[in-house]
Amino acid sequence: MSEISIKTGLDKPLVYSKEKLMKLYGIDLFAAVSSSAMVSPFIAVVDRSIIENLNGTRPLGEGIKYGFRSIVSHPFKFSLSPQFRLILGLYFSTYATANMVGTTCEQYSVDSSKTSMYKFIVTTVTNMSLCIYKDRAFTRLFGASSATHALPKLSYLLFAARDSLTIAASFNAPAYFAPLLQESSWKVSETTASTVAQLLCPAVAQFFSTPVHLYALDLYNRPGANLAMRSQLIKKEYFKSSLARIARIGPAFGIGGVGNSYIRSIRNDVL
Repeated sequence: MSEISIKTGLDKPLVYSKEKLMKLYGIDLFAAVSSSAMVSPFIAVVDRSIIENLNGTRPLGEGIKYGFRSIVSHPFKFSLSPQFRLILGLYFSTYATANMVGTTCEQYSVDSSKTSMYKFIVTTVTNMSLCIYKDRAFTRLFGASSATHALPKLSYLLFAARDSLTIAASFNAPAYFAPLLQESSWKVSETTASTVAQLLCPAVAQFFSTPVHLYALDLYNRPGANLAMRSQLIKKEYFKSSLARIARIGPAFGIGGVGNSYIRSIRNDVL
């Protein structure tokens, strides 16, 4: 169906007919569920392993091996487990929100800078709310067995700060970084620049967000620890936890983001 121009109350033309808009939203949801289902098993394993490593239940490497053995040996049981369902719901909701905000902004011819702002705000609220819920559930499921108290309020704030940084690096930064790659001496293509930016930006952000994540978890695991004790633990766990979170964020917003973007990029060709 051809694009149409209908005047709105904002005196801007609508780009798509209602029928095509609904189909585009459908593709947005398909892209979201496909991407999130592809990356959720790995993310669920890494998230659990980081928590168990920090509280001493199981070393990080052993936790990751245990998680993947569970996927291979009992795939159906794993797919029904709380850890997988929580991660799947989180990333489906995040991708779906970002996609549908983007399509809605296209419908109303919103300029790219405002689209980025709207996408950041709405996606951050969605991701942050669900991610904090997920972190609270994971911390209680896999945290220190002796810890039965509520998650500290400061942990919620730290999780929120961590998620804001990740969302900005995943959904907004690539749009600014990709053109810089194209204009650099490397002269990469638009597609290559977009892919590299989508993979690199969220990965780099983990070097800044990992200490925040570890501090928030330690507040729950060791409520009586002082600042020096927490700093020592973060220093000890920082490097391997950062690498684990980069490996985790690669699928979450890198590989998954590339897949999500690809499906959305061909949507006009299939309608």
